[in-house]
Amino acid sequence: MLQIKRLSECTLEEAVRAWNAGFEGYYFPIQLTIESFLQRVVGEGLSPSLSIIAFYHDEPVGIVLNGIREFQGTLIAWNGGTGVAPAFRKTGVGTTLMEATLDIYQEAGVELATLEAISENERAIGLYKKFGYEIVDELEYLQFQKAMPRLLDAETFQVETTVPQRVSHLPFYKGRHPWQTQWQSAKNGEALLVKDERGCDIGYAYYRRVFDATGKHEKTVLFQCEAHPARDDAEPILRLLLTKIFSDCSDKVVKVVPNVPITYSSATDSILKEIGFQPIVKQVWMQKRMR
Repeated sequence: MLQIKRLSECTLEEAVRAWNAGFEGYYFPIQLTIESFLQRVVGEGLSPSLSIIAFYHDEPVGIVLNGIREFQGTLIAWNGGTGVAPAFRKTGVGTTLMEATLDIYQEAGVELATLEAISENERAIGLYKKFGYEIVDELEYLQFQKAMPRLLDAETFQVETTVPQRVSHLPFYKGRHPWQTQWQSAKNGEALLVKDERGCDIGYAYYRRVFDATGKHEKTVLFQCEAHPARDDAEPILRLLLTKIFSDCSDKVVKVVPNVPITYSSATDSILKEIGFQPIVKQVWMQKRMR
């Protein structure tokens, strides 16, 4: 008999066993320890009370991690990982997990449900479509590890350093972009605002620099880089932001941009590809209107 429990009702050991079994043989290794599982849940703003684990005879065989955020009065849910143990795939466990997840969303008043799926994972994409999710864009996890080329001849705008939280109040902030690119996921991050001659905000970016145990800069992660949609000079604004973020990174620093929407952030995506950023993982971005 299959039983669904909230993650908050389970032990951490059960949750980690469910995750590792559910993602066994995945497209890339994402096996977790208790410590790294906790880091994922906390770092991504996931909720133990909204996440679920499937048990078969007291053995955890499936998991869905869920989170909810509010943006401009809309409750947006994110499925941050659906996994089923190999022996229980194609047995209906995934369907049961999705049914339970959508029930939780309904109870919580969610208006928009979102998730990502590996582009070649046709089985998972088919399951999500069965429950009413639609593909709204394609996403790319981009990476680059060389010295940055020159992107502009002169700086024509003022740039202010701030924090990601402040960016979230801009009228053109893309708060409906993929969950892991939102400001809440940029913990300990930094932000830049581009201003025009009148001091109005016309572009933003936020990112995080990652250091190893010795304090050496090993990675810079860019979450969002956008220009005001009314500007006809978006390209130089974006080039300035990318220059400020990456120009002081040596060729040994890994430069990462996760989940870039290639349609909704086409200008940024185009410049990153011009620089030499390469897609490491390709996903589809899916959404379902709940009400």
